Amino acid sequence: MESSLEFSSSLGSVSSLLSRCRTFKVLVIGDSGVGKTCLTHRLCAGEFPRRTEATIGVDFRERALDIDGEKIKLQLWDTAGQERFRKSMVQHYYRSVHAVLFVYDVTCPASFNGLTAWVEECRQNSLGHEIPR
Repeated sequence: MESSLEFSSSLGSVSSLLSRCRTFKVLVIGDSGVGKTCLTHRLCAGEFPRRTEATIGVDFRERALDIDGEKIKLQLWDTAGQERFRKSMVQHYYRSVHAVLFVYDVTCPASFNGLTAWVEECRQNSLGHEIPR
C-alpha cells in the first residue's frame, strides 16, 4: 500500500510540473529561402540540418527551456515562404500566437525589403491584437 501512495504522489508532482510549464507559440515568417527552417532546426536540435527542402504549409518544432527556474516550452511554427503554399492556411497560423519572428537573409536586400509585406500580413491576421513594434 505504501508503494501505491508513493506512485500516486509522484504522479501528482508530474502533473503539477506539467501544469507549471508555460507554452509560447512563436510564428517564424519571411521570404522563401531566407533560412527559417535552418534557424528553427538549429534552435531545437542544436545543429543545422544537412539538407533542407522548401517548407510546404507549416513545420512545427518545440524547445523546452528553463528560465530562472521556470519551465518554458517554445513552439516554433516554421511557415512556408512561398505564397502558393501559405495562402489557404495563413489565418490559422496566427491564431493564439505569442510572438512573431521575422527572418530575412542579410545577403539578399530584397528579402529585407519584403519584410514590409510580412509585417502587413501579420497586422491583417493578428485577430485584433496589437503587434509590438
